[in-house]
Amino acid sequence: MTTRIITILGFVVVFLAAGTLVAASWLRPERHARFTETLRHVTKGRAIRILVLFCWAWLGWHFLAR
Repeated sequence: MTTRIITILGFVVVFLAAGTLVAASWLRPERHARFTETLRHVTKGRAIRILVLFCWAWLGWHFLAR
């Protein structure tokens, strides 16, 4: 198994976990915050928004550019 396949599997696990949390927030809104609410709360500060932008660009460049 190559490191590229391990990396892709790691991303798949992370995205599946995120999807599970999103589904849980829709099924039990009283227990879990929605993804948009969480994202809005996290990105209130300008520095965090810039950091999220750079992380998103880094992921796109390194994962999708191949």
